[in-house]
Amino acid sequence: MYILFFEMKGGMFIAQIVMWVFFIGPWLLLFAVDKERVKRYMAVSLFGVVLLTMVFQIADRFNWWEVNKTLFFFVNMTPFPFGIFIIGTLFIFYFTYPGFWMFMIINAAFDLFQALVMSSIFEKLDIYTLKEMNHFLLFVLMMVIAVLLFLYQKWQDTAFKLSIK
Repeated sequence: MYILFFEMKGGMFIAQIVMWVFFIGPWLLLFAVDKERVKRYMAVSLFGVVLLTMVFQIADRFNWWEVNKTLFFFVNMTPFPFGIFIIGTLFIFYFTYPGFWMFMIINAAFDLFQALVMSSIFEKLDIYTLKEMNHFLLFVLMMVIAVLLFLYQKWQDTAFKLSIK
């Protein structure tokens, strides 16, 4: 039985709260930052969501992990790409771009935390279970995505310069 989108079974309630907080909560941070700079990095953040959505599909196909719990409107992926990931990406660019090394260091710190700490918590909450991918490979995957995001933003910068001329 669903009550306010939460299924009341054991740890399911806590997992649902965590997913809703990581889905909606980060968006509230946008009220505290410069809207023009947010606009500058929204495209790369959306590109990141597209990449992560593709990664979830690949992960499903190759059994990298299994999504056990999600929000009612998702099927085989968690809500994290559309909440904490998109806003996290935006904020990392907001505070570090155009510095490549600062971007990579901050990303590495967040990605290590995600791969080692948060992933373990999400597994304990039975949100997902890593299968053919371990925590180190998850970290490597996230760092590859970070490089792709940085390259995309560099390309976006040249596209905007060309359109201004």
